[in-house]
Amino acid sequence: MADKKITLSADGATATVADATLTDVFTTMISTNTFVSGTYGLIQKAGFVLGGMAFQNSRKVGTWNPLA
Repeated sequence: MADKKITLSADGATATVADATLTDVFTTMISTNTFVSGTYGLIQKAGFVLGGMAFQNSRKVGTWNPLA
């Protein structure tokens, strides 16, 4: 599987790489030193986009439907 979880060390000089799990998509959403790559990273980014679209539509129209 090509999905990886990359974690930057505290000093910022090294990083550790491990296989990602589906839960990492959610646990790394607001992390500043950990991210997921591969398909899981694309799923996470698509979630950000759809969430932003839903929030903006809620502000504009009053419904959470991102496609309305």
